[in-house]
Amino acid sequence: MKKATAFLTAATLTLSSGAMMVATANAQAATSLRLAHTFNPGEASYELLDTLGDRVEERTNGELKIQVFPSEQLGSEVQLLQQSKNGSIDIVVPGYSGASTLLPAMEISNAPFIFQSWDEARHILEGDAYQPIFDELKEQHNLVPLAKTWYWGWRNLTLNGDEVHSVEDMEGLKIRVPESPAWVEMVKAFGASPTPIPFSEVYLALQQGTVDGQENPIPTIYSRKFYEVQDQLVMSKHMLQSQVVLINSEKFESLSDSNQKILREVVQELAQENYELQTEREDSMLEELRDGGQINVVEDIDRASFEQASEQARENLVDRWGEEDYRRVMTAIEDYRN
Repeated sequence: MKKATAFLTAATLTLSSGAMMVATANAQAATSLRLAHTFNPGEASYELLDTLGDRVEERTNGELKIQVFPSEQLGSEVQLLQQSKNGSIDIVVPGYSGASTLLPAMEISNAPFIFQSWDEARHILEGDAYQPIFDELKEQHNLVPLAKTWYWGWRNLTLNGDEVHSVEDMEGLKIRVPESPAWVEMVKAFGASPTPIPFSEVYLALQQGTVDGQENPIPTIYSRKFYEVQDQLVMSKHMLQSQVVLINSEKFESLSDSNQKILREVVQELAQENYELQTEREDSMLEELRDGGQINVVEDIDRASFEQASEQARENLVDRWGEEDYRRVMTAIEDYRN
């Protein structure tokens, strides 16, 4: 009896030990990725990226885990790009303008009035026209896309002073811009004075009259309450802005083929959900601003005058972007419209 008991005890210990070894092996086999972004609570992208880790872990049976660091916890957009390039973090979600700090041609998509619709933008950014630019990004900076489009929205002007209906009405106005050549050249082409100001200081600059206006998508204008310190919202739709989800290429290639596929699929599903959620919020926020009277929404504008002025702005940036890349993109846009 004692021998039988001893045998069962030994067998139990062996099984338990085996189970612990399997669990330990599984834990060691799991790969953890670090994703960092600049979005804040209340923004659609913040909410959706917060679910990425759970979705990926579930679909990979725990083989792949993702830690998400939001709200510039690990640095600004430009700093995060450098960290992802160097491998200290793995995934980033910059705007194309931010990515242009690594490769100027990435900024072509932020050229004023270059796109007429989101479908057109997706066709260009996800198609052959932009692929050589992404190839160069990988070759020079060790980054590859998980999703080439992540909708941010149409950018519109907010201003103080007389109503703006055409580009001629912009003459002499001081407009806050991010420190990006595409924005600087655009505002100059409009006949206004571009004034670079850090985003965190924009509300105060508007309130104090340091600048007459700024431009951003509706959700940003709404969430940052720029309507409190601006008279009018001019629906210029001068720029269609997208983010791009990038991963360190060495880290991505270290994943199994199945986990690469799952990661891409989940990110692209989130990108579609983001588009639906963001556009829904654009509509509801604009309706609230218009109906609530918080700001005068100016929709009767001569967009053609703005578009015509923007052509010169784009031409001024061709040397920065690269003639070949720019002409290829513009040809693809023309082909798409025809």
